[in-house]
Amino acid sequence: MASKFWGGDSSDSDSESSSSSSGSDSGSDSGSSSSSSSSSSSSDSDAGPSKYLQAGSSDDSDSDEERVVRSAKDKRFIELRQTVDDVANKSKINDWLTVTTLFDKLNKQLEKTMRTAQTTTVPKFYFRCLARLEDSVEAVFADKPTIKKFSSTNSKAFNSIRQRLRKHQRDDPVMAAGVAAAREKMESTDEEMSDSDSDSDDEGAKPQTAADDDDDGFETVGKGGKTTSKKDTSGSGAKPAEVLDVMKCPKEKITYDMVDKKLKEIIASRGKKGTDRHENVESLIYLAEVSKCAAQEIEVLIMLISAQFDISGSMSTHMPIPIWKRCVNNLLRVRQLLSANSQITLTETAEPEARPAADEIVAGAPVQLWGSLCAFAERLDDEYFKSMQSIDPHTKEYVFRMQDEALFIILANEVISYYVERNNTEVVCKLSLRLLEHLYYKPATVYEALRKFATAKLAEADELAVDEKKAAAARAAKEEADARRAKEAEEEGDEYLDDEDADEAEAKEASEIPYPAGFTFPAPELPDVLSTLSLRIYKDGDERSKARAMLCDIFNKGLEGDFRRGRDLMLMSHLQENISHTDIATQILFNRAMAQLGLSAFRAGLFTEAQACLSELYMGGRVRELLAQGVTQSRFHERSVEQEKLERRRQMPFHMHVNLELLESVHLVCSMLQEVPYMANSMRRARSNNKPFARLVDNYERQTFNGPPDNIRDHIMAATRKMLDGKWKDAKELILGLDVWKLLPGDKDAVLVNVTRRLKEEAMRTYLFQFAAQYASVSLDILAEMFELDFKVAYSLVSRMIMSEELQGMCDDVTRTVVMSHVEPSRLQSLAMTFAEKCAVLLDANERALELHVGAGGAQLFDFEDEAAAGPSGGRGSRRGGRVGRGGDGDDDGNRRGGRGGRGGRGGRDDGGRGGGRRRGDRYGSFHDGDFSKRGGGKFKSKKEANPDEDRKERMVSLGGGRKPRGGQWR
Repeated sequence: MASKFWGGDSSDSDSESSSSSSGSDSGSDSGSSSSSSSSSSSSDSDAGPSKYLQAGSSDDSDSDEERVVRSAKDKRFIELRQTVDDVANKSKINDWLTVTTLFDKLNKQLEKTMRTAQTTTVPKFYFRCLARLEDSVEAVFADKPTIKKFSSTNSKAFNSIRQRLRKHQRDDPVMAAGVAAAREKMESTDEEMSDSDSDSDDEGAKPQTAADDDDDGFETVGKGGKTTSKKDTSGSGAKPAEVLDVMKCPKEKITYDMVDKKLKEIIASRGKKGTDRHENVESLIYLAEVSKCAAQEIEVLIMLISAQFDISGSMSTHMPIPIWKRCVNNLLRVRQLLSANSQITLTETAEPEARPAADEIVAGAPVQLWGSLCAFAERLDDEYFKSMQSIDPHTKEYVFRMQDEALFIILANEVISYYVERNNTEVVCKLSLRLLEHLYYKPATVYEALRKFATAKLAEADELAVDEKKAAAARAAKEEADARRAKEAEEEGDEYLDDEDADEAEAKEASEIPYPAGFTFPAPELPDVLSTLSLRIYKDGDERSKARAMLCDIFNKGLEGDFRRGRDLMLMSHLQENISHTDIATQILFNRAMAQLGLSAFRAGLFTEAQACLSELYMGGRVRELLAQGVTQSRFHERSVEQEKLERRRQMPFHMHVNLELLESVHLVCSMLQEVPYMANSMRRARSNNKPFARLVDNYERQTFNGPPDNIRDHIMAATRKMLDGKWKDAKELILGLDVWKLLPGDKDAVLVNVTRRLKEEAMRTYLFQFAAQYASVSLDILAEMFELDFKVAYSLVSRMIMSEELQGMCDDVTRTVVMSHVEPSRLQSLAMTFAEKCAVLLDANERALELHVGAGGAQLFDFEDEAAAGPSGGRGSRRGGRVGRGGDGDDDGNRRGGRGGRGGRGGRDDGGRGGGRRRGDRYGSFHDGDFSKRGGGKFKSKKEANPDEDRKERMVSLGGGRKPRGGQWR
């Protein structure tokens, strides 16, 4: 019969102990194997001998070593200790697969130990183990190069243990509090050593009494991670403490001073090491519920909003979505209280005035509190923007998050109305701009859908606020959903949620948070809202706010398809002249507005204007970066880590993007319609105004074999080749066959009809440029039939070409033909034309060589034209002159006359100094005194009236100051 000696309870009486020791001889043989196994597991020096062996030793005199016999509880305790040490050792060598197995083993051993010890408390060294393990995991997680070296199995195990540690503490408040307390005590190595020594002493090295045995190695962890010692409560003569804590006091006994005292304690604990931020938030939520007056509730809510901002902990990561939504609701609650209690005011620029007594405040005396609704609203806007940047746009979480924008629009509208009542125009303009930047890029249909969604949510909130039964049912449904999610998580067992599933669960949880009651959405019509906000900013805003509001308005006009009003706003504001002096965010908004203007011009059939708007974006090949829709990697522009971070913070969320494929299609189609006729004219090809498009065509033609087009650029290049070959119908099929036209807003069929019409006209011009030399006369009826045009359209095109001296001939109305005039140039003229073409080719080669050394657009590094010397006419400078440079008045053929303020641009070749282009103007100055290549100063300005005495004929080469010949004899 086995004795209680080997597994007996520690609370046995002395008589039971003596009777069991009398039978130790008979049980020594059976106990030898037990003692040997126990001695092998007792290598940990922290565990002392059991108290049963303190009175004497074993009766086996043959054994040289003293056998150590431990109770079942001591064995469990030692095994748990050994597993903790193994976890620490494996985590140091990054063996996360083994750590995952040991973590499961540790939790199972903890359950057995607590069951054997018949206690509900957890050993404090277990909390220290979790704290150290979490610190190790986070340290490795921050070291990205180390993670990349992990094998796939080890990496998966690392992600698993990280997720399970977070879930382990999130689901169990006791665990979270214990780990927080353990981390607080781990401030120095000496304290850790003293704690471990005290644990070893508690395990059995010091004499223990029967009362102390139940507390061997354990401590009771209370709320907040504070440990409670049993000897504090064991004394019968101790005087009970007076209950003054507002968290434990019944609600009906809570006073104003108790809430105020607890609030000051929480304020004092902010920023201190070891402070549980989540616990502070929970405490402040409770304090807001038990506040004794509106002033105190506002003060608590303002502190609660600040504490919720503290939870994120880092400016590089966004605030958790459920906390963000609760924070918005709290701020709206503050707005409600301020509206209902006019005696309460907020100050944000100076110290609040002296407060009245507590009784007077409760009674409704005027009081001034510290707080800024504007600062909170701006921070919430920034957190929303960061969350939209970091969330994967192809997930449900992104869609859920987009719905939260309606809540912020309601908040911004309410805060603006609060400051309007107080006549604070500066803050009103600041917040109006924030709200405008949330609305300007939305089409009317999207705004209407968002308004309906928000209105339904607000109506539901108002209904729940009135009907208590429905509110109780809603709360019960929410609790049931929470219980169901908890049960599903429990059934998963060792499985864990990866980052995407966890984010989606977080977004779903946030979507279930109800809207506050008693609020309304802004005006039902988007133009009314935008007009109100813009006029408010134009009246009282600063220069930056006015510029951004104007750009938002221009973007919206382009989105609606009203190109002419958007163009007029751009020219009236002169933003194109000063945009290079603004901040980067405003420059990005300017680029977005220009891109949208280009799209609207294309939809209106104004292809020349569309190409003028988009040409700057595609000049340097960095359209993604200019629109803040991606980071372009270039070997010529190396960025530091900080620069990359700043660049990524400026990126636009996905739902605000301008479709780059549609933008590229519009740009290339407009360039093709403008440049192909001049490319067919061999005498003018070297003087092409659109160098990037000409280079694309040259590269396409240099390829040995061109397969079927598989992207937008290949389609346009193949259509260009068909146009040059005279196969305009094939070119039309290639262009109209692009799938990207489905993304055009509005009536896309009407847009494609305009494209087809313009394509026929340019195809006819290209044909005449290429083959006019082969005809003595051409029938206009046949031309109209070849290109499926009306006779009037064909006649008009030919007349314009003759008037501009692009075509040498005359129209015979009787026979409805065009009679060609063939005049061969003289030897000198031929040599001059050849020389001009070679110079242009040499210039282009020099530009390419320079760009290979300094990157795209590198020619501007060597242009030093002074802005003050620039001519008064033109746009905002030449393209090569700086960030925005491309100016000059544009004519129908895309020629430009230079730009105002440009440095080293291609404009102003007529007199070298006006329009910026002195470097290149000097190069061409030896050729002529007049125009070598006409260029315009602005994108949309009307052409300057020409001097009737000037020679307006566009000659291929001008013979300096020589006498001009008669009647087009050079052709």
